[in-house]
Amino acid sequence: MSKYSSEFKEAIISKIVNRRNQTVAQVCEAEGIGQSTAANWLRNATLPTMNKKSKSKKWSAKEKLKAIGETLSASEIELGTYLRKEGLHSQQLKEWQEQALQSLETSLKPGPTHDEHERILRENKQLEREILRKDKALAEASALLILQKKVNLIWDSLDPK
Repeated sequence: MSKYSSEFKEAIISKIVNRRNQTVAQVCEAEGIGQSTAANWLRNATLPTMNKKSKSKKWSAKEKLKAIGETLSASEIELGTYLRKEGLHSQQLKEWQEQALQSLETSLKPGPTHDEHERILRENKQLEREILRKDKALAEASALLILQKKVNLIWDSLDPK
């Protein structure tokens, strides 16, 4: 029975956990150890387990941003460990990153410049003056019509027929 160092065992466990498209048998064969030995090491290892509570956890925007920041520069092994610990899927993290980028892009769109703002204010004042002028003209026309009706009533009443 050969004795392996704890570093070697941890390296093998890490390779098995993060094996991508390889089978456990392929990893064990490549490293020259038996599958039962690797299975015992895995059983005895203290792997980070998924947090059962976080599966249904509602993540706040602050927590999502923190998760993005913590995993941004993480290696694939660290990322996998973090995702398992928090009960997340890599797709969720990618969606959060896209949402954060979209919100940053929309918030960084430039508003009207000072010149555009001044132009809008001038147009607004001009339109207000035009409205006042037309209101006065309308009031004058209305007053003339009323006077015209009164004159017609007076002349009609004075005109003997």
